[in-house]
Amino acid sequence: MTFGEYIREIREEQQLLLREVASQMNIDTALLSKIERGTRIARKEQVEALAKALKQNKSELLQYWLADKIVFMLKEEKNITEILKIVEQKINRLSKK
Repeated sequence: MTFGEYIREIREEQQLLLREVASQMNIDTALLSKIERGTRIARKEQVEALAKALKQNKSELLQYWLADKIVFMLKEEKNITEILKIVEQKINRLSKK
């Protein structure tokens, strides 16, 4: 499930209209629609505003969002697994500092 699909599902479960959530986020309805459809990547501030508007855990939404950003960046690469192994090694080194 993509980030957009995830937030759309939450919004629909809460029976909120697109325009209601967009208004709470101070963005236009078209932009939120594009985020839900996956044709536009949300900014971090927008994800935080979404968490507030949908009364969701900000950390959890940010995790879904970051995962989608990473997938989007790597989807055209042939050696994704190798890249992710290097990333994991670098993260492990950072966490040891």
